[in-house]
Amino acid sequence: MMQDFINAIALLPEKYKEALMNISPEKCREIKEIRFRVGEAVTINTREHIYYVLPSGRLSVSYTDNAIITEDKDLQEIVFMLSRRSMHTYQDMIVKGFIPLYGGSKAGIAGRAVMRDGGIYSVSSFNSVNIRVSRAFKGCADDLLKKVGNCTSYMIIGSPMSGKTTLLRELCRQYAGRHVLTPKKIAVIDERDEIASRSFGHSIDVGAHTDVLTLYPKAIGTEIAVRTLSPEIVVLDEIGTEEESRALLSGMNSGVDFIATAHGYSFEEVLRRPNIKSLINAGAFKKIIVLEGKKEPCKVKELISL
Repeated sequence: MMQDFINAIALLPEKYKEALMNISPEKCREIKEIRFRVGEAVTINTREHIYYVLPSGRLSVSYTDNAIITEDKDLQEIVFMLSRRSMHTYQDMIVKGFIPLYGGSKAGIAGRAVMRDGGIYSVSSFNSVNIRVSRAFKGCADDLLKKVGNCTSYMIIGSPMSGKTTLLRELCRQYAGRHVLTPKKIAVIDERDEIASRSFGHSIDVGAHTDVLTLYPKAIGTEIAVRTLSPEIVVLDEIGTEEESRALLSGMNSGVDFIATAHGYSFEEVLRRPNIKSLINAGAFKKIIVLEGKKEPCKVKELISL
């Protein structure tokens, strides 16, 4: 658990890393997000509170003049360091608003968009970075697996920080692990490199019988996986575009099951999105799982059979 936090801050400039490493191990295990904003104090988000960070590593629930402030030059350096000192290498990902970090953690990036031909060409003048700390919780999918039984075709709906990605990792491990008597062949389409975190080698256990397509757009990755890797299950995070829906429907017609997540607070809300509604109507999923939310991550609130 402490290692997850260390992985998340490993690339930060020493000024920030030194202060963050002085936070007590007990508190580090609770940290969900680390936020840097130009001209503002560095903050730590846990499930219950927002804290200001002092140079000593002490955390304060109230703002204090001693809090670490992120100046403009500091924010630009943070993005540079998170990019492994190669902004060009990560420019395509920065345009999409993120940089993948060690162990499945992710940095959300905000700045000034440079437009070209109706799309974002590049991002500069960075003003905000949000590091989301990724954690693996073995056993977190046990309750879900009991509820779905032998079904391997379902959508998991949850709000931010409700445990969607964490569940996907554990589901892969349990379905495709080396100690499973009858493992499933799984293909993970890891568009943001946060399910399996393969950009930096093998760092997250998603099962010995799992193939990972890292940084592939979900629609393209799904088509490639179905055509070349003969998966029994394809796993995707945060579906919703028209292209993704078409790829899932094509894969479904090839006899592949899908386990996917979607952002939302309820089935009714998600069903209002035309692309997801078309998947539901076409029978792409046999069950819908709705999660409780960030106060009880990974916990099943509702199970709907379709």
